[in-house]
Parts: sequence; structure tokens; C-alpha cells
Amino acid sequence: MTRASPQDARYEVMNATPPPLTRDDRLSGCDVHVALPATALAACNDSISRRSSFAVATLTPRSQLKAFILQPRQKRHQGEPRPLPARCLDKTHASNSYFANRLYVAMCCVALLDLGGVLLFWSLFITDINVSIELQDAACPSRDPMICVICRSNIMSAALIFHLLPFVVLIGLPGTRIRTCAPFKYQEQRQGESKRGKLEYRAHVVFPVLRHRELRRLHHHHPRGILWRPQSMAFFGMIIELTYFARFREHVKMQLGAFKEQEQTGKVRSHFSLQRLWSSERSRIINDVRKQLYDETALGNVQAIENVIKYAKIRLGDDFADDIYPNQSINCGFFCRSVKHPLHLAAQHGNIHAMDLLIRSGFRVNTYDNLPRARFTTGDLFWYFAQYVVSKPATVLDKSTSIFRTTLVTPLHCAVKTRQINAVRWLLDRGADPNAKAKSSYRGERVPPLFVADSSEIVMMLLEAGANHLEIPDPGRTNTLTVLQLAYLRGNIPVAREIEKWGGDVALTPLHEVAGANDVTAMRKLLRKGADPNCLGEHGYCGLYRRTPLHWAAINGAVDTVDVLLEACADPNFQDSQGRSPLHWAARLNRVDVVKMLLEKGADPHLRDDADMTPLLCAATAKTASESLFDCLVQYGANINEHLPNGDTGLHLAMKDELQSTALALLAAGGDIMRTNHDDYRPVDCTTSTTLQFEIKRAAGNRDVMISYTHSHSEFALKLRESLEQANITTWLDLMDPSGIGGGSVWREEIARGIKNAAMVVCILTEDYTRSEWCLKELAYAKETGTPIMAISTEHVAVTEDLQVYLYTRQMVPFEPAITSVSNSDPRNITYTYIEDQYASQFRLLLDGVRDEIEKQRKQNVAKRGQRRRGPLGRTQLSMAYNVTSVEWDLASLGGNFVFISHGEKHPSFAQRVCDRLTENGIDCVLDGAQSYDNMADRIYAAKEAIAKCSTFVVVISSKTVSSETLKDQLAFAEDKGRPILPIMLNDMEIGLDKRYTLSRGELFHFTPELGFNASFTNLLVSVQQHVTVANNGRTSFAFRYSDQPLPKTSSSFSLSIDPEHSILGTA
Repeated sequence: MTRASPQDARYEVMNATPPPLTRDDRLSGCDVHVALPATALAACNDSISRRSSFAVATLTPRSQLKAFILQPRQKRHQGEPRPLPARCLDKTHASNSYFANRLYVAMCCVALLDLGGVLLFWSLFITDINVSIELQDAACPSRDPMICVICRSNIMSAALIFHLLPFVVLIGLPGTRIRTCAPFKYQEQRQGESKRGKLEYRAHVVFPVLRHRELRRLHHHHPRGILWRPQSMAFFGMIIELTYFARFREHVKMQLGAFKEQEQTGKVRSHFSLQRLWSSERSRIINDVRKQLYDETALGNVQAIENVIKYAKIRLGDDFADDIYPNQSINCGFFCRSVKHPLHLAAQHGNIHAMDLLIRSGFRVNTYDNLPRARFTTGDLFWYFAQYVVSKPATVLDKSTSIFRTTLVTPLHCAVKTRQINAVRWLLDRGADPNAKAKSSYRGERVPPLFVADSSEIVMMLLEAGANHLEIPDPGRTNTLTVLQLAYLRGNIPVAREIEKWGGDVALTPLHEVAGANDVTAMRKLLRKGADPNCLGEHGYCGLYRRTPLHWAAINGAVDTVDVLLEACADPNFQDSQGRSPLHWAARLNRVDVVKMLLEKGADPHLRDDADMTPLLCAATAKTASESLFDCLVQYGANINEHLPNGDTGLHLAMKDELQSTALALLAAGGDIMRTNHDDYRPVDCTTSTTLQFEIKRAAGNRDVMISYTHSHSEFALKLRESLEQANITTWLDLMDPSGIGGGSVWREEIARGIKNAAMVVCILTEDYTRSEWCLKELAYAKETGTPIMAISTEHVAVTEDLQVYLYTRQMVPFEPAITSVSNSDPRNITYTYIEDQYASQFRLLLDGVRDEIEKQRKQNVAKRGQRRRGPLGRTQLSMAYNVTSVEWDLASLGGNFVFISHGEKHPSFAQRVCDRLTENGIDCVLDGAQSYDNMADRIYAAKEAIAKCSTFVVVISSKTVSSETLKDQLAFAEDKGRPILPIMLNDMEIGLDKRYTLSRGELFHFTPELGFNASFTNLLVSVQQHVTVANNGRTSFAFRYSDQPLPKTSSSFSLSIDPEHSILGTA
């Protein structure tokens, strides 16, 4: 599918033909919904989901295409909220509400009070209704005009307040259960429709309006006064003078270097000198230590802090911190005294060295103190009165708290508030509680550190440490907000996005709150009152993210409330606005116990959300997903190699996000490291981090390099392995000496597997390397499997003819310049003395070659997988399943000097291998099936034409090809044309790795009992004669007796009998 350009997209938008609208798609008013292709809307917004095929645009008459509603069509989510009653809500909604009941009770109380006042007013003060309605003056019993004005003003004010009874009742009606009185319109959210946008609301506003004519008739008797104007001028003059004085004071204060109010003092306490005289020596020492420690911490002088602590330990004892810095509390709900805690100040400034010194000295990391203290200075006294008329340039931290509004915070609050990222990390590592609430005389300020964070990085650290992002600090009162709502109110979108990744939500109902807090008692109480376990919001409304209390409990890992909700028939497969069930969120946040409980209660592990993510794939995006989590999901039917539509498995996702612990957990649970996505990339190909690739390959058992060496030089081999692994190159090194075990089959199989799976083999050439049969077999097997070989020389070893078969001398890296001496005192453990700089230089040469070979092999593997995937369908296209190069035949250029290879489409990779080797030796080949044709008839005709012109016909014979009709026809045609026929008897029996390793350097003898037995035996006889001596005196002579008769068809072996009395070989 081609991508439309922005110009084409605009054209499609303007010319889109609207489909017929259904009844469900109609909206009130004049809005029109038009279905548009997603490519058309991509010009206006690049963030359209890749799964969307249509989006919805809203066109209004006043502004054409002013805004697009870019919400992709999504799958219908499981789970539906309880239907609302037609007119009046039931008790299930009234019992599960923060404000509705309180609003209703407040309305009743105020309405009764107003009603009583109205009745009292009309019964005591209204004698003539007509006169009162016209607001005419009535006779006042008092002759004093001032008294007349006061009593009339009081009566009219009271009458006005009491007559607001209809307004009081009207604003309290939303607290009732009547649906028509709800503040916002109840509108069912369609599946896949975004909740964000403008809300349609009903406004009921009543104001008691008085006519202008009636206001004019309200007149008073004002006393005359000749001092009014001078008095007003003097009042405003004092305000101007006070402003100038404040500006002058601030200018001089900052001119002298005191930029903050706490940096200057009126020394009020110094005037009370008798207090210090009456105090004990210990009290004076404590005061001095507090002051000096606080001042030095403010300056960041770590050495001075250490000296003060040493002095305090000498004079006050080692546990002085607990004595002079007790954990503060609020007295009488309002008052608290600050102890000037230095740990809070160090956290506020991000001084990690000072914090470390204080913690090691006995200070507690979760202690409380009143950091913004209520100071008593002349400056504070002045600003207490001046702030009402003069604005003060001050920061938040410079504002002193009132003595009636005190807040105690922890050091973590201070570090989070001032964005000290390193200090926050340090405190969390030392056990700081991320859910410790501040203590305050004001309920709205009793919040945990997460509520004062405005950095997305700090928020992430707090959430990883276990901070509760669904906590509601003051439910039902001032602070009925979650941290997500607070982030949106502040306009801090990065923080809001980070919280949403962790399942953040808006405040919904008390049942949601107790579910997230794991409060079983309160939950059972609400459920007994009839609260709906699948409710989505307060008073019947649907929350922004469409989450149930079970979602909240699963997100927070509240096992107890999850159990209670499931017993109350909560739906474990209820999907939120993103299509995620509680199991998705529990898996995403690594809540293993909750995952197990949900699966036991019928949660679907195969349910996909709007992004086609299953719970297991969501778990793969978690930063610290555990192996037990994946084992639990797999145990209940999840596929560990489940993938997205683009082929990405969970291991691909973890590697793309560079989540090392999660990737290792997936591997341990059975994840396939060789599984490729639709772009033919393995998981290890999806990251650029060499460290991560190294750890994953090592955990999966895949090695980049296999080191071949003699065990007498294990010291150098171990050093080389360490150097390679420090460069993030995985290695396989055999540490078991085969001489002691005789080269057992298990050992040989491990060696063969290591060579086969490695990207290359690095051999260490020493004096005893060529004498080791095991080492030569390793090189021979690497040659057979096509694994590249790179050599390292350490002892100036000459490359013999045996080694030249396997090695290229130009690829050898000499390490002799880095070796100064060789210790041969122990022949079984030869060691070297190195020049480290020269060793590093030579190793860099080796490392460049190793990395080049690894990258080359990776690209070859990707190309092979790409050829297999992109090959056209059809039985004649071998490249669909194998790496077979498609070459068009040009018989005219080949002439008649070429070989035709027929394999009956049974062994294409073997036939391709034979073809490649013949071509390397200068022989032109035509491989049957390597070309694509429109139909089988064309292919048969082309093959016969090639057979008729070829010089030699090579046919592959095996247990599979003997039944191939194509091979039979081609063989018969070649025989008819008199072409030379060279049969290849292919034995497709699977040979174990241990046998491959053992036989890699030996000569193989192929026997077919029914065909060519004599020729095969002749080759065997020649080899046997090279190893068996035949004496002429008859004492060691042997007779070989064999028969040309065919063996039974059930046997696939031949017999070889040795008769010492009848020798057919003669004498040597």
C-alpha cells in the first residue's frame, strides 16, 4: 500500500464521500460525522495508530475542518457498566460517592434555615405586602436617622439572604438521585470513542434581580462630614508611603547580600539573654551543635559538618542524633517547633556527600521536620502587615508558614520538591519511604512525595520504588485528587504521561479508593451497602479511563481486595478505554500474586488490547518482569513466543526497550532468541547495546567466538576470553581436558555444538597445537560447517600443510610482540609474561576482525531469511525455503560444456551446495528448479532442453527422490539422449554431533549394497592397506573374502570377513 502525500491527504479530506449515518452515529445539534481514510488524516496528525483504517472528523457549519477527532476505530471492549435507571438512581450509586450525599445534606440544612428565616421575616416585619413589594419607606419608631439606616440595612441584608432559598435548593439538586438534575449530561460512551473533549452540561442559574426603579427607592439618611475627603487622602497616602518603604528596604537588604528573608534577622532572641544564662551546659551545647550543623549544611561544607559531628559525639555521645533531633509532631493539630534538621536541608540542596555523612552518623532517613519554619523576626513582623498592600518578590521556599498552618515533611519531600534527582535516588536506595505522607495542620497538604514531584524522571524513580500513584490524600474534601489530576492541573504533560504508563487514573469512587489501598474492611462495608463491583465512576458516570475497582486493585497489587472483588462477581476480563483488562495491568506492573489469582478466576491470557498486546506482551514491556510472572502466564495457556502483527515477540519488545532483566526472564521461561519478525530481525538484532547483546547471548547459550587451544596454554586462553568478553563478545571455551576422559561422546558433542553455533573460531597456534588430534578435528569440523577460522600465533609456529588446509596465513594475528618470556617449567601449564600495552594493541587487531566476521554473518543470516520470506509461491521456486540463487538459463552462452543437476525437488540445499562447489572449480552448472516459470509445462520443456545440450547429467539418488516423478522423467530422458549419468547416492541419515566431530578428519566410505559395491570396496581396501601390514611368512597375512551377491533388502550394511588361511592380497 503506498503512502499518500500531505497534498493528496488534503484532497481526500475535502472530497471524501460520507457513508450513510446510522442512528447510533448521529449527534445532537448540527455536527456531522464523516468517515475518512486514515491516510487522509495523517497529513494533520502523524500519531494516528498503525492499526486504524478509518478515523472520524467533525465538520461544523461555522468552521469547516477546524478540528479532527483523530481516534482510530478500536475493537469492542469486553465488559459493560450496569445500566442506569431511567429517572432516579438507586442506592448502589448513592452509597459509593464522595460528594453527592454531602451536597444533599448541606442543601437540606441550609434550605431549612432559609425557610425558617423567610417565615420569620414575613411574620414579624411584613404588615402590608403591597408596600413591602414596592420597597417603600415605612415609618421608623426611632427618631435617630443613623439607627434607622442601620436597622433597615440589617433587615434588607437578612431578607436578601433568606430569599435565596430557591437558589440554595437548585444548586443542591445535583446531590439528589434525580437524573434530570445532574450537573452533566449522561451520555453513553461508544466503544473506541475518546473520553477527552468538551462536556455537554446543563446550567441552572437563578439570580434575584431587582429592578432599577426599585433600587432607586432605597435611600438612606447620610450624616454630613467635612473631614471625609482629607481622611481619604491621608489613608491612600499612607499606603503609598508604605510601598516606598518596602521597596527601599528590599533594595538595601539585597544590596547587602541578603537575598532571602531568612538571611537577615532582627536578633529578637538575643535580647532574651537570661534564657541562655539559666540553661544548662548540655542545652547550650545542643543549641550550638544545631546551629553550626544547620549553617554548615546550608553552605555545603562537608569537612566542617564532619568536624561538628565529631564534636557532638565527644560531648553528647554517639547517639546524639536521636537526642537533639527527635521526630517532630504537630501539637493540638496546629503548632510545631522546627529543630532545623540538617538532613532535610542537605536533601533540598542535593548534597549527597553531606547526606551520606549524616546517615552514617545516626540520622534517620524518614524523620519529619518543619522545613518552612514560622520565623519570628522583625522582617516577618513587618511583612505580616505589609503583604496586604505591597506585593513581595519571593519564591515558594521563602514563604514562611503561619503558626496555625504547619507542615512536617521528610528529606525525600525536600529532594523531590527541588528536583534533586541524585539525592532522590540516594534516599530511595537507603530505604526512604516513597509513600510517607507529610504531617500538616492543613488536610490538603498531607501528601506523599509523589504529589510534589514535577520531573518525569523523579516520578519514574518513585513509582519504581513503590509509590502509590492511585492514592487520594484527602478523599471527600479539599484534595480529592490523584497525582495524575494534579499533573494535568499544573499542565505538566511529561509527568502525566509517565503516570499513565503505570496505570494512573483520576479519582473515581470510594470503592476504587479502598480497592487500591487494599482496605478489605471498608470494601466489604461498601459492598454490603450495595456498591457495584464493576462501577466506572461516581453517581453513574463513566470515568475517563473506564476502569473498575478491580483495575485499581490489580494495578496496586492489592491481593486481598482483588480476592474480595472476585468473590463479589467482579468481571476479570473487563476492558478499560485502552482495551486492557486487570490481567494486562497486573502483568505490566509485575504483580505476580494478582496475576495468579486472576488466572485462577477465569481471566483470559489471550485477550488483546487496542495495541494487539496480550498480558504476556504487556509484561515484556515491564522494566523488572520476573521469571515467575512468565511461568505463571505460560502455565495457564499463554504462548511465551506470542507476537504482534508485525512479528515482534515479547523478547523483541524487551530488547527494543533495552530491558535486560525482563529479556533474561523471557529467555529463562522459554523465549526463542532465534525467532524473527517480519523484518527478519532476531531479538538480538533489535538493539544497538553491545552489553545487552552480550548478556542475552550468554544466557541463551549462543556464542560469537569458539576458542580452540591446547590445555597446556589455558592461561593465555583464559586471558583472551576475558578480553573478548570485556569487549562484549560472547565466547565458548572448553575447560575440560579430553586426555583424562578419553574424549567421551558428551564432550565431543559439546565441542561440535560450540563450533556449529559460533560465528567464528579463533585458534591459538602453539608448538603443541599441530600435534593435538583434538585441535585438528576442531578445525576440520569448522571447515565442514562453514564456520570462519581466525588464527593467533604466540610462539612463532610454522604453518604446516595440515594447517594450510584450514587457515589463511594472511588472517593470522601475531601476539609474539606482546610476549616477553615463556615459562615452560610445568609442561601442562605454560604461562607468558606480557607487555600490556602491546597486548592491547594486538588485541585490537584481533577484535576488528572478529567484529567484522560477526557482523558479516549477521547480515548473511538476515539476507537468507529475507530471500526465503520474499520468494514467490510455488513448488519450483527453491529460494522460498532455501538460499538458492535464481539464475536465468542462457544455453547459447553455455554451449554444451555444462553439467545439469537433477534432484527431484527433495534436496534443494544439498543440490545447491554441489552446484556451488562445481562452479568454484570452474565448471558451469544448471540446477533444476532454480528458475521460476509461469507453469509446470514451461519448466519441464526448459529442463529437457538443457538435458539435451548438457555434457553430463548429475542425479541425486536418495530414499526421497526415488519416488519423484520429475526425477524419473529427467533420468529417462537423459538416458535416451545418451548423456553421461553420474549418480550421487545421498544418505540423508541424521548423524549426531559427537560422531560428526570424531569423523571430521577421516575419509568416509559410502556403500550401497545393491549398486556399486565393488567400486566402494576397492576404495576401502586401499585405505585399509595403508594401516595393515601383510607379512610374507603367513603369520600376519590376511584374506579378505567378499561376495558380489546382493544382500537382503532389509539390510543396509555389508559384511567383511577376515580369513588368515586364505589370503587374496598376496605378500607385501
